[in-house]
Amino acid sequence: MTFTQPAARRGPAAALSQGLVLAWRSLIPLRNSPGQLVGLLVQPVFMIVVFVYLFGGATGDRADVVAYMVPGVLVQVSLIATIGTGMNLATDIGNGVFDRFRTLPIARSAPLTGRILADLAALLITIVMSLVVGYAVGFRVTTGPLGVLGAIGLVLLMALALSWGSAWLGLVAKTVSSMQGMATAVLLPLTFGSSAFVPATGMPGWLVRWMGVNPVSHLASALRGLMGGGLRVADVWITLGWTAALMALFVPLAVRAYARRVR
Repeated sequence: MTFTQPAARRGPAAALSQGLVLAWRSLIPLRNSPGQLVGLLVQPVFMIVVFVYLFGGATGDRADVVAYMVPGVLVQVSLIATIGTGMNLATDIGNGVFDRFRTLPIARSAPLTGRILADLAALLITIVMSLVVGYAVGFRVTTGPLGVLGAIGLVLLMALALSWGSAWLGLVAKTVSSMQGMATAVLLPLTFGSSAFVPATGMPGWLVRWMGVNPVSHLASALRGLMGGGLRVADVWITLGWTAALMALFVPLAVRAYARRVR
């Protein structure tokens, strides 16, 4: 008697279901790795202390500084966390984990989706911790729970789009360190060349123009409006437009790079 491997279930719903299973597989090690969990919790504490107390403590009213800085920190920790997606993918491929996935009757995109969903779940822990630490230093939400949920959802969507870009870099890079270097070279100008931490007022003209088109500036502004009032709807739509464009670009690139890498 011979046994044949069951056929893979097809369709987007099946691929998503398989991705969720693999995401859970990636999250299980957190239970046995308290150091990794502590890292997710400590990062926002460090970032808020640095930007609120060191960089922003000597300028302006304390309440205004906190109201401006905390959403910026939320954006930065979320975007920088997406680098981990590519690093984890490159590590898994190097360890042979994806060779085992290749033998399973699952959708080709499932391992990528699972890795990205797992990293987004870990990012959600960091986001919640950022808000808790922000509250401890004086940040207050004036728009209610829906504003907070909208802000979290928006930053997760942008992180999702950038995670696919990070996944693509992780799949095409020769080493984990080269992937990390390429991703950092892209994200640092986006975060520090934005109005996430410093208003564009008084900046050189060329930098003001760059801040005006920088998607991170619009994301930070949208978060401030969603949680602190004075929302400019254009910031939300611009952020959603960038998210859709990045997804349209990087999802097929990542899937194609994954197919070549595990062939």
